[in-house]
Amino acid sequence: MTVYVVQISDLHLFAKPHQRLLGVDTETSFLQVQKAIAALDPLPDLLLLTGDLAQDGSAAAYARLREHLQALPIDTYWLAGNHDRLHNMNSELRAERVHGEKSFSRENWSFILLNSLVPGKDSGYLTDRTLLWLRQELQRSQAAQNHVLLVLHHPPFSVGSDWLDQSALQQPERLFQVLDEFDHIRLVIFGHIHQELHCRRQGVDYLACPSTCVQFCPKSSRFSLDVIPPALRQIWLEPDGSFKTQVQRVEAALQTPNLALKGY
Repeated sequence: MTVYVVQISDLHLFAKPHQRLLGVDTETSFLQVQKAIAALDPLPDLLLLTGDLAQDGSAAAYARLREHLQALPIDTYWLAGNHDRLHNMNSELRAERVHGEKSFSRENWSFILLNSLVPGKDSGYLTDRTLLWLRQELQRSQAAQNHVLLVLHHPPFSVGSDWLDQSALQQPERLFQVLDEFDHIRLVIFGHIHQELHCRRQGVDYLACPSTCVQFCPKSSRFSLDVIPPALRQIWLEPDGSFKTQVQRVEAALQTPNLALKGY
């Protein structure tokens, strides 16, 4: 059977509701995206949150996010981004349908979520321990004859924006060395860049998801905001390893950011 997945990313919530990032009320924006997810028919089988769930890393932000997510009858899995604090996430983001597991399966698809967070840095890195665990999980999924969807926060290559590329995954060749050992990886999804992206490497598709709040201009040499609606990404994973995907913009979530700001 088809596995229907929705990805959202870069929520940037705060300890208190209605705080703003670059002029945007991030929680109000997220709630409009959540409303759009709740209106999908059928509902997705899984919801994947690909990092920067809080801007301030506060336990209060994650606790409120957990409450919001519990309003959706959808199993949700998450990973950390560079703005997140993993200790607070592990404490607060666990509930009946909110899961902290980083490896699981649905039908004949295996999902592997990689932690690329380096505390105190915007860029990402995968430790030797993480890469060893990845290789072991890929071996298990291969033995089970499953297809693989890999999830991380940081893009593992240049996206054509000088300022964003400085905070990408560092030494991505270490990741590719592991991935190139296997032929059952179909799809890699990530966040961090607040924009839509789709490219291919060695027969594997790589997809980025827009943010639920502020969007960044593609191909920008300097920090630059885009005035387009937040979005979610829909992915339909087929039993034969193929997939379909689309980005759904949420017009009701659009707020005009402060375009005079030069960073955050």
